Amino acid sequence: MTREMEYAKCMAILCKINRKGSITEAEFRYTKGKLKEKFLIAENTDEAA
Repeated sequence: MTREMEYAKCMAILCKINRKGSITEAEFRYTKGKLKEKFLIAENTDEAA
């Protein structure tokens, strides 16, 4: 499985857990950040478009 697909799978599961209310918004943001670090995802900070 490619890293992009693995990241997308993890995010889908995390979002589902968040929608069910099993974790808090702070836990969601923290885990999302950790996943971005693990999979080397860069934030898109460009304001142009």
